[in-house]
Amino acid sequence: MNKNPAQSEKDLRALLRANKQTLKGMKLPQALNLMSAYYQDVSDYDVIAAEGDGMVVYDDITNRGRGTRFEIGIVRLFCLPSDKASTEPQPALRLRLRLCYKFDMDIATSVLAEDTWSYYCWSVTGLAGMLDKLKGETAYQVLQDKQPAEVNISLEETTYLPSKKYPATDAQQNWWGVWDVD
Repeated sequence: MNKNPAQSEKDLRALLRANKQTLKGMKLPQALNLMSAYYQDVSDYDVIAAEGDGMVVYDDITNRGRGTRFEIGIVRLFCLPSDKASTEPQPALRLRLRLCYKFDMDIATSVLAEDTWSYYCWSVTGLAGMLDKLKGETAYQVLQDKQPAEVNISLEETTYLPSKKYPATDAQQNWWGVWDVD
């Protein structure tokens, strides 16, 4: 029997403890390794059969009440079974591991000069290619050795339209896997 994706935050935190890691000491490579291992190894969630479990990595500038930060987010997407018509918003959960960095000269001069990005995959077979693209980004190269100012995990309810499971090239930062967009 498959598990309820609402259990995913507890599962991720259990994996964190099993690996003897803490959020406080986590850097970007460790966060990617944790979420990648979790995506590869824990796949017994009750989600829709076709492309119901995905992973997204994105960068953004955010302010979540602690000042403006440069954010790298690693998200596990769960498309939940539903009896709604496929033209209606469908239920989903978004498990997000967020790494937030204070602005410094490296970020201001190197990272902010680049376009924002997000990469995604809908299967474990696409994970390696997604991570390769990510590791080529200036943000990854600049931030991989830096300690984030804040690291947190959250589980969020969201919705998506089946016709928008794949973002348009020019709208990846406004894609439902990153923000709520119907």
